[in-house]
Amino acid sequence: MIFTVQASMIRTFLLFVASGYLISSCSEEVVYNVGPDFEPYVQRFISVAKDNGVDIDFSDTGLSIVFRDAVDKETGGVCRGNHDIEIERFFWNGLTDLEKEGLIFHELGHCELFRGHRNDKLPNGEWASRMRGSPIPDGDNAVINYTGTRLDYYRTELFNENLPFPEWGSWTFDFDEYTDEQKEMVFEATDVAAFNQRLLGLSGGNFEIDVDMSSGTSEGFVGIAFMGNAFETQIRVGFTREEQFFIDSGDQVWGFMFLREKFNGLNRDRNRLTVRKIESIYQVFLNGRFIYWFDYLTPSGEVVESINTGILGEPFYHSVQVSRLP
Repeated sequence: MIFTVQASMIRTFLLFVASGYLISSCSEEVVYNVGPDFEPYVQRFISVAKDNGVDIDFSDTGLSIVFRDAVDKETGGVCRGNHDIEIERFFWNGLTDLEKEGLIFHELGHCELFRGHRNDKLPNGEWASRMRGSPIPDGDNAVINYTGTRLDYYRTELFNENLPFPEWGSWTFDFDEYTDEQKEMVFEATDVAAFNQRLLGLSGGNFEIDVDMSSGTSEGFVGIAFMGNAFETQIRVGFTREEQFFIDSGDQVWGFMFLREKFNGLNRDRNRLTVRKIESIYQVFLNGRFIYWFDYLTPSGEVVESINTGILGEPFYHSVQVSRLP
């Protein structure tokens, strides 16, 4: 009888141990649940990590990236911890390839690299990291130009937060670098409400677009577009009466490369806007002052035209000059 009780106790103990082992094993099971929308960007993250000397495969941690059920238009994505990421579908569907990459890289920066938000800036006022995040300081915006030369820096910084500031973060250009004698005028207009000009051969070399314009009584924006003949293939530069200055495109960026509210140096009504393309670099000047450069290139095109969303009145282009540069 004693033997039977002891045997029963042993069997119970062994069953308990075995059950405990199974429970433990199940609780530590690695789950990889990444949908086809996100998988290309996870693989890109792994590849960029390897380029920066970091080996990642998620075999030890698992990974879950899913669309969140509830609509939250305030945040594009969130890392819930334990490699669990939720993405806002409404936000995701409006992004380009590189913007989708930037969002996934940011959330993996939290979940995999254990990085927090970094809101310091480069000398030129751009964000120093792809990990910039809320709360965004008053007067700032979340725009990151995640293209061209900048793209390499932001990818590298993600895996090395002690990366020195890039040289391009301090670049500046001289408005007076070219004299009138060096400029070959190819199009000119005075006191027009709008213009649209196709200039053959423009995209193949250096050029300057110089426009003196007013927003009139418009409550929208006024500016210029160049290269392609549709938003998807254009670069656009302009301003509003509310003193917002912007540079955007619709090909890879599909939104702003540069955006400033209540921009210092922008007059409420009349401004002179100058854009130069020198080799692969675009230089943007406002009222003779250097503002911004970028090397994001759209598909080649030949169009230079006015753009506006005037509501109460048309913008007025006092002077338009397009020139080829050496």
